[in-house]
Amino acid sequence: MKICKKLWLGYQIRKYGKFLLSRGIAEAYKRDKNLQIGLEERMIVNNDIFQNIYLPRGEFGKIDVSKLLNFGAENYPQEARRYIVYRKMLDRLN
Repeated sequence: MKICKKLWLGYQIRKYGKFLLSRGIAEAYKRDKNLQIGLEERMIVNNDIFQNIYLPRGEFGKIDVSKLLNFGAENYPQEARRYIVYRKMLDRLN
């Protein structure tokens, strides 16, 4: 039973994480924000250097997308709440 619960929670976390990430990218584009991933890669919407969102690379090349998740959570609080609750539930099961 515990394994099934972990799998279900993992699926829900991925589902809501992808949703919030896609909505966060759309919101950043709507606000004319440039995305900079690490030091090399950029997605430029406008030429204003003060409109950058810097996404640092963490361990093993993973990108920290918490700023984009926050943009998505501003407009979709119910999905953000579910994402956070499911993460906490999975942490308690481990």
